[in-house]
Amino acid sequence: MSAGSGAGFARPAIEFRRIQAISCRGNQRIRVTPAGALFAYVETRDCPRGEHWSAPWPEQPLRRLDRGQQQELADALVDGGFFALPEQILTAGRDGFRDEIDATLGDLRHSVIIERSAAPPAFVRVRAALMALAGPPFSA
Repeated sequence: MSAGSGAGFARPAIEFRRIQAISCRGNQRIRVTPAGALFAYVETRDCPRGEHWSAPWPEQPLRRLDRGQQQELADALVDGGFFALPEQILTAGRDGFRDEIDATLGDLRHSVIIERSAAPPAFVRVRAALMALAGPPFSA
């Protein structure tokens, strides 16, 4: 079931966040707008207590996604089963990290939080697609 099937093309809006428990240094976030603007940010400074970021999103996108790249993200969401995932997958603990994805595709909206747990394949697929599109330092 491809998200690009039919006359309309649903443009995804996705935000990914990786937040560490102990320090904000190294926190990551990637955002794709429905217009295809991709913003990415890695925290390199210390943040005030309780804050995850020392600065707002960059004013300019890192890059603009073409229709094929947007379709790749839409397919990862729909074909991979992201919208069927539970809202939270948590393992108790004090350290580690939390991955969050908020996604919208047409009328579909879903948010998933994975904390100190292995992410299911549907989540991994969307996260990997975002990191690959963002490039280094997000992708290896």
